[in-house]
Amino acid sequence: MIFSKVFSRAKAGIFLVAALGFSLQAWSAGAVRIDFAVGDVLAINATGGQRALSKGASIISGETVRTGEGRAQLRFDDGAMISLQPNSEFRIDNYQYSAPVDGNERGFFSLLKGGLRTITGLIGRTIKENYKVTTSVATIGIRGTEYTLEYLDSETLALSTGEGAIEVCNGGGCSVLVGGESAVVKGPNGALQQQSFHSFLMPGQLGGQLSPNFSIGDFRNPDGTIRTPGTVNCNGGYGDYIQYVAGCYR
Repeated sequence: MIFSKVFSRAKAGIFLVAALGFSLQAWSAGAVRIDFAVGDVLAINATGGQRALSKGASIISGETVRTGEGRAQLRFDDGAMISLQPNSEFRIDNYQYSAPVDGNERGFFSLLKGGLRTITGLIGRTIKENYKVTTSVATIGIRGTEYTLEYLDSETLALSTGEGAIEVCNGGGCSVLVGGESAVVKGPNGALQQQSFHSFLMPGQLGGQLSPNFSIGDFRNPDGTIRTPGTVNCNGGYGDYIQYVAGCYR
């Protein structure tokens, strides 16, 4: 219970993009890639077409990631990371990023089912109005770096903020949840009800892959990637910086 900018003027390049089934808009957007996928993780496009996702696979705007009984971690070009829990559906509505940041970046997403934990990237930290996660209960704006969302049922959303703050808006108004706070929202017009618990999303089991970790601080390089000068032992808990989104909570 209770994350390349390529455009060719040459005709051959345009024909290649068309042959691959990508729109020019999607092709020019920032990249979203799979850090790891466990189980039958799928990408579903707007027409219902499905394809299996594995480590290194790319996802484009308009596609939904469905984890089924598995898990997945998404890495974005602006440094953001999202860990999707089992039985989750997460749609990339409009993701655009290019360096250096010029104000045209977009990070609009929808959590349709399940739960996620995320570290925001440069878009969420520098152009906050261009970042939003939509759910059936409320929309989430960002004022910070790390938070979790999880559906308790189709009309109830649980939220926790680890670092920074998030703004939660629905028909009942907008409320801010700061670092260390947790809350529940019931229904699209329900008020934010603060809770004493902190959301805990279980770590993933990656088999032969690297132990999953999670960054709880905003320790980043200038390009938005997480700075990891030390090592981390998930069992013993040493080191200062943690690289992956799923697991190793403290």
